[in-house]
Amino acid sequence: MNISVLQTFEEIQHVWNEFEKTSDYYGFQTYKWLYNWYNTVGEKVGIKLCLVRVETSEGEPLMLLPLGIQKKYGVQCLQWLGGLVTDYHAPLLGRRLSGLVDSVKFCHLWEQIKEVLPYFDVVHFEKQPEWICNQYNPFLHLDCWPFHEKSYAATLDDSWESFNKSKTRKNICADSRRQKRRLAEIGDLQFRVVREYHDIELLTSKMIEQKSRRYKETGIRNLFEDEKYRSFYLNTAKELVQTGIVHVSGLFLDDTIIAAHWGLVFRDRFYYLMPSFEGGSWAKYSPGRLLQEHLIKWCFDSDIKVFDFTVGDDSYKYNWADKEMKLYEYIEPVSFKGRQYILLTNIRQYLKKYSHLLNGLRKAKNTLKNSLLVKGAINK
Repeated sequence: MNISVLQTFEEIQHVWNEFEKTSDYYGFQTYKWLYNWYNTVGEKVGIKLCLVRVETSEGEPLMLLPLGIQKKYGVQCLQWLGGLVTDYHAPLLGRRLSGLVDSVKFCHLWEQIKEVLPYFDVVHFEKQPEWICNQYNPFLHLDCWPFHEKSYAATLDDSWESFNKSKTRKNICADSRRQKRRLAEIGDLQFRVVREYHDIELLTSKMIEQKSRRYKETGIRNLFEDEKYRSFYLNTAKELVQTGIVHVSGLFLDDTIIAAHWGLVFRDRFYYLMPSFEGGSWAKYSPGRLLQEHLIKWCFDSDIKVFDFTVGDDSYKYNWADKEMKLYEYIEPVSFKGRQYILLTNIRQYLKKYSHLLNGLRKAKNTLKNSLLVKGAINK
């Protein structure tokens, strides 16, 4: 095998773009997606590129690994590029890879790859899918374990009508029709997919605003407090929407955007990435769910075969998805600092889990306390 490591996107651009034509990968591993992420986020947090190209001795491309090294807690960490904005971290695979490289050969190949990479203390790969198109992910031949979240998707066969035959979906759609009638009494309800720069900026900015409010309400870290991530979504939409990869849409009531979505369309797969909706008095109309249904219908009309709800165990996904996709994590220390990193990572994960439990107990305690106060007031 021939292994080379390149440290700029410009050096590998032609090879990467050519390899995309004949390889298996997700939309998150396109050159343009990761190039935009690196320019707006990755480079600014100090990630050093390690773009690994693997070929046969005859020069046939087998794999392209978009990797980088980032300093975390004083430790040099080897990771997949794409960070928080990428739901599936994976290589690009030549379509003959599975037939040429079995598990034993891949583990040997991985040792060779590590030898030619710049210095690092630990490998930490997260959110790795089990399958990359029809090929088994070779990195799962390493000693991986399940990631703490899964991914879900819906197969879009036949038509929207046949898709909604189940009792649960029928009930959801019936309620959606009621909400649409209620909204129609207030104004003109429209679903729009946008491609003009002004509209892209308007809807992306609204998505960021609505999403930020929702993060605050649910106590989740707000990604958009960091200017780098606001820039990534705005710039990537403007640059890639004309290619059809980025998909920006919204649900409008007259001139009010009551729900928005920022996602990807790649090959025959729709990636449901960043949905948002108005709260307050609008919440009773379920605008987020209405937009989601419009998007699924749009996928049927556009001959999309898979509606990918991406990573996260949100309960609403169970109503639509027929596929559960496991994701995997891999950590390998190669130095004393690397072993310290693993210890620190385990402690942080434990504290995070414990804090969620503690917050749940506090909420239960407050609910019980308020309930008892109400009962006491009634008895008086």
